Amino acid sequence: MVATRAQTGDSPRKTPYPGYVETPTRRFPSATPDSQQTGAEPTKPFATDHQVSTRKKNTVRSPGAEGSPNGPLAKPTSALKSPGEPRKKTKRRYTRANEIVCRLCQNPDSRIGNKIVFCDGCDSPWHQQCHDPPIPEDVIAIEESEWFCAECIAKNRGPSVGSAEHMEFGGSFGVSLMMIGFPLLMYYMWIGATFYDGHFPWPAKSQRFLEFLKHLVLLAYEGAFPTLKAWVIYWTFFGFEALCYLFLPGIWTKGKPLPHKGGRRLDYYCSGPWSFYTTIVVAATLHVTGIFKLYTVLDEFGPLMSVAILSGIIVSFVAYFSALYRGVQHRMTGRPIYDFFMGAELNPRIFGALDLKMFSEVRLPCQKNRFRQEERGTLIERRTFPQLPWQTVKNPKKIKTKTGDSILADGWYGYARKIHYTADLYFALAWALITGFQSPLPWFYPVFFAIMISHRALRDIRKCEAKYGEAWEEYKRQVPYLFIPQQQQMTGPVSRFARQIAGHGYIVAAPSSYHEFVGPEPLAYDAPGTDAGNVYKIQKACVLGLIPGGFFSPLHSRQKLAAYDEDAALAVSTLRDLPTCNGCIGATGMCLERKKPGGHLAFRCALDPLVAAAVCYFATDIHSHSLGEGKRDDSLDRAGEVRGELLMIHGKLDGHVPPEGRDLIRRTLHEKGVCFSFYEVAGAQHAFIRDELSKGRYDPFISKICFDMLLELFSRTLKSDLGPRAGSESEAENVC
Repeated sequence: MVATRAQTGDSPRKTPYPGYVETPTRRFPSATPDSQQTGAEPTKPFATDHQVSTRKKNTVRSPGAEGSPNGPLAKPTSALKSPGEPRKKTKRRYTRANEIVCRLCQNPDSRIGNKIVFCDGCDSPWHQQCHDPPIPEDVIAIEESEWFCAECIAKNRGPSVGSAEHMEFGGSFGVSLMMIGFPLLMYYMWIGATFYDGHFPWPAKSQRFLEFLKHLVLLAYEGAFPTLKAWVIYWTFFGFEALCYLFLPGIWTKGKPLPHKGGRRLDYYCSGPWSFYTTIVVAATLHVTGIFKLYTVLDEFGPLMSVAILSGIIVSFVAYFSALYRGVQHRMTGRPIYDFFMGAELNPRIFGALDLKMFSEVRLPCQKNRFRQEERGTLIERRTFPQLPWQTVKNPKKIKTKTGDSILADGWYGYARKIHYTADLYFALAWALITGFQSPLPWFYPVFFAIMISHRALRDIRKCEAKYGEAWEEYKRQVPYLFIPQQQQMTGPVSRFARQIAGHGYIVAAPSSYHEFVGPEPLAYDAPGTDAGNVYKIQKACVLGLIPGGFFSPLHSRQKLAAYDEDAALAVSTLRDLPTCNGCIGATGMCLERKKPGGHLAFRCALDPLVAAAVCYFATDIHSHSLGEGKRDDSLDRAGEVRGELLMIHGKLDGHVPPEGRDLIRRTLHEKGVCFSFYEVAGAQHAFIRDELSKGRYDPFISKICFDMLLELFSRTLKSDLGPRAGSESEAENVC
């Protein structure tokens, strides 16, 4: 190979730019005259198999050093990684100042549309247009994408999925057991369902085990032989679905960058909705006309099962050896049985049109898929079942990662990290439940599926931990549940408020609210969330108050105002039954954008004589009697029933509770003889303690003062045993 100017050290000196510092960059490892003169082992222009995992990044040329005009290569210790250390991604954009030349044209220019890109396998630099095939723009635009040159792909230097250190599914032995055992298990269960009344086949008392096995083989041969009729039914169906896939109306979209294809993104034709509806219509027509009765599938289930098993084996052999013949195998470990099971070719396609993986396995897109599409600018809205508008999360909460992409931590994926597996398991359980419990065979699938998705989830977790690092740990902190989320409707401010109170030694109860109307997600701090909350608080007697310092909600969907009081009584009873509760109950709540009338509901909690204290933040609707069905609540009229001590907190600029409303509340409490404090904060607006999306109203200093007032009241009334309040009936002496 002819040495380049960069390799011989004859590259011209860089033009100095006063006031600028050169950013250290990765250099192409090359053999220099210095290494040959000193007797050191020359650096090979291309990495060996061992060097693939020991990438040398951020190497810089030391000015004034001996050797070439620009000095020898100085390799900082931090740039050299051990073979086991994971590779770090860098933005692969290079300019002329890097003095790196394309392997083919020997030109250092790196211009838009023809930038120099490093191979992630051998570190060799290539112009986008010099490499065959050309390197797509996605490799440059998407920071986390990997790219391997044609030489590395041919030498299988791309990422592997199996190694001697870690083999999935128990390696060759484990996959052999699965490939042999699962078909046999299907026959065993089919025999049990067909000939043993849904029970497990078992030898008779006088039957030897070998005779029993021969009997099972005979039953399978006679009842599940792959007949010509079964072959015709099976492949007619798949041929019809393949035609639907190719020719029915659909949309084109792109997949994610594929390292083994040089970062290229494959085109996918999505005709699923049309295929779904067309299949239903055609099947119904065939059944009604008598051309093909649908129960024929049940009558021919045994032969169809055999055809399905044999077809899967045949397709697997064709796909595997076809990949070897065409030289497109990837991720090979050198273990034929394991490689056969894991697959040799990635993204196999028939004549470049029918993608086998998409045709056989693809699922309908979930929120995470649409989130990815939205991030890449490839989202296409399709208003057809089951792809509905609310599958797309607007302005989702996400976690940025070191790879440049994001983790969705919102929508359904804000409740559990593998919530889609939860839905799958729900369907599996539903299919088993409709058969009852007389036979164990229908329950095989949900049990198998639960084990399978647990194993898959663990594999995904390992990969995500290695790929995302600290970002994944943050995701686990924000979304601690894997499959089954804990239902909660607390927003960030409310959750933090509850934890603050719990941190001072109080038992905090915080169940969800509005669960009859929405899922476990909290209502957003926006106009739609506010409007929905205003409707729900009238339609349903939804309680949101702290007992003590906690939240509770009704147990039933009722529209009577009395539901508030009943739910409060149930919550108080539950807390008093706790062995750690001293029997002293307090309540607090806040009204945030009026979507949850927590302050008002804390006031109604105080109507219970067992509640010793209540702190009501910005209590809305008390002055207007507008809570609950009919908007005719009696909260203020019943103020005389309050036996504990109240603390009412408002902002003087609160538009939801105007000055005349606050005056009415204060005057009524005086007239009813309630023991209360009334604090109006100058210059404060409604919900001024909300520290998230506060629209500029959050005041941390005043919030702390109000929280200290809460702690003082709760400490005096709930923690300290001071006995009943005294002196309330004595007259004040106006003596200086």
